[in-house]
Amino acid sequence: MSAEQRTDRDEISQALQTILASQTFSRSERLRSFLKFVVEMEQLGRGHQLKGYTIGIDVFSRDEAFDPGTDPLVRVQAGKLRRLLNQFYADEGRNHQLRIRIPLGGYVPLYERAASVRRSASEASSIADQSAGADKCALATLSSPSPILHLVRELPRLFFEVDPASDWRGDIFCKAVRLWADRLWGVSLAAIGDTPEQGSELQSGNTTDLFFVLEVKINHHDGSIQIKLRHIASGQTLAEETHPQNVSGTVLQLGALANQYTGSTLTLPGHLYQFCHASNLSSQLMQCLDATYRYALLRTDDAYQQARSHQQRWVGLRGQHDIVTEIPKLLALTAYRG
Repeated sequence: MSAEQRTDRDEISQALQTILASQTFSRSERLRSFLKFVVEMEQLGRGHQLKGYTIGIDVFSRDEAFDPGTDPLVRVQAGKLRRLLNQFYADEGRNHQLRIRIPLGGYVPLYERAASVRRSASEASSIADQSAGADKCALATLSSPSPILHLVRELPRLFFEVDPASDWRGDIFCKAVRLWADRLWGVSLAAIGDTPEQGSELQSGNTTDLFFVLEVKINHHDGSIQIKLRHIASGQTLAEETHPQNVSGTVLQLGALANQYTGSTLTLPGHLYQFCHASNLSSQLMQCLDATYRYALLRTDDAYQQARSHQQRWVGLRGQHDIVTEIPKLLALTAYRG
């Protein structure tokens, strides 16, 4: 056994003992036994034996006639264990680097490292601003590849186009979309006024295939606002909506429309990413973000393996047993190590 493997086992054992001795778990002997059993079995290389039947017999003292298909005991207790672990890491264990999780749909424990991203506040601010295209000129003059330029190239680039004949609502809608900048982890927002021609100066190869434009115009006949997301290279419309003036005539109404449209269109599970995946346009970073997002939702063994595979291939975490589950941290690591 290598020193690295011994360290991993020691760290996992210490993390387990800390949980078992915690105040959070002090009143639940059954859940302590459950957690101890599954971690120790996994560490012995017997994770494949962690089934509902085995746990029912070895942890909860059921007899050999136990049927996990009709008796939900193990599933119910597993749900309680997941909730208690979440409670522990939200309070007593909030500063713990190594975290033990029980995935949904399975009982083989997973080990996640809540790694901190070492960068200054000014560097973090720079990432957000550059990703939004706020310092395009500085990027264009860099003599060596920068982490921000790398992110711009690997993520879909969204440009804004407001019909010059539109009233004030066109600009307000676009500004409301841009307020999502910190939450749109998978999209790079161009500054208002930037054009795809200017943006192509930051790209290389055929990555301008990831250019999209959000078009906003006002219909002067009925006062409705028309919103369209278009893929520039193919001209294909990904999402199009028209809203009458009585639901888009105030600032707050426009903000609500922008929130709804952005959430369904520009987020990782939205129309833009669905289009890129279906059209084989997704970069390695986009695939990595998608796999990580799916694992954050599903917490299954399958989703874990997919996310881990993508992260080791792209972010440079080869040889580590843990994955990054927080997408902002993943993007920061990608920028500096990708």
